[in-house]
Amino acid sequence: MRRTSVAETCIGIFILVLLAAIAGGIYISQSMFDPGFYNAALQKDGNGTARRNSLPLPDAAPLPAYLPENLIPLGPEETFDPETLSDKIDGKAELYLSSGFVKLTTRRFAKKGNPGDWLELYIYDVGNPTNAFSVYSVQKRENSKPVDLGVSAYATEDALFFTNGPKYFEIISASKDISEEMTLLAKNLVEGEHQNRDQQTEISLFPPESLDKSSIALHMSDVFGFSALDHVYTASYLKGTEQITAFLSNRGSAEEATDLAAAYGRFLLENGGTEAGEVPDAPDSKIYKVFDTYEVVLHRGNFLAGTHEADNVEAATEVASRLYRGLGEAP
Repeated sequence: MRRTSVAETCIGIFILVLLAAIAGGIYISQSMFDPGFYNAALQKDGNGTARRNSLPLPDAAPLPAYLPENLIPLGPEETFDPETLSDKIDGKAELYLSSGFVKLTTRRFAKKGNPGDWLELYIYDVGNPTNAFSVYSVQKRENSKPVDLGVSAYATEDALFFTNGPKYFEIISASKDISEEMTLLAKNLVEGEHQNRDQQTEISLFPPESLDKSSIALHMSDVFGFSALDHVYTASYLKGTEQITAFLSNRGSAEEATDLAAAYGRFLLENGGTEAGEVPDAPDSKIYKVFDTYEVVLHRGNFLAGTHEADNVEAATEVASRLYRGLGEAP
């Protein structure tokens, strides 16, 4: 039988001493145990009744001022910057990043006593009211209805979308039973921040006759597939059974508007278009036939304008003619 060496004996003694020290530490900790530290805290409701919390909340953050009485937070606020935005809205981040995105703040809230009825609030800061209108308008959902909040706003069956100054808001609900709270939350958010809500000048330049006001949208880049065309407002007109898309853009100078009209015309010709005349009472205009649709491109003063992908050339030129006359009165 092999005899135990001195080194092995020393190591064994060291291990026994270490185990004894650990056991002693555990005994001392148990003797000093304070159950009050781990007990749920008791706080009093407004009526004086004590209630038990799952954890002590000595420094609980105050509720947001915009929160309706019947809603409570489901979790902390989350914030996303340009680097992390895609973590929250993967697939749509580029739209916001190209529209002056600064940050996104989100938080979930639920009805008191019914956590199954919850909603999530998204607040996008995009720098200015024009950017906010752009991200609001180009994502407008089908089958929506306008909502009177004193700002650009609409609702779907389970959500509310609106702007206020440089911010764009979405409130997405998980239940139809929380629609009343959703609307109240939106009103509180609008009334709590008195922002600049002036309507963009371009919107007022669309001729009102047969205009679908809810269709007005602002496209910030690569409009109609042309990389040089940006910051363009579009709107729909109904002429009989024909829907006509009109567009206009303030280019800042008459020279830039003229140059961009020519560049867009060349783009249409390079992509299968042919020249098909001009609008009779709009001298700075051209009509292009692109396969089976018609484009009208014109400029007046600082503005580039026209109609896009119309099936009926007469309807397109009629809308373009009215647009041209209206631009003559632009400030």
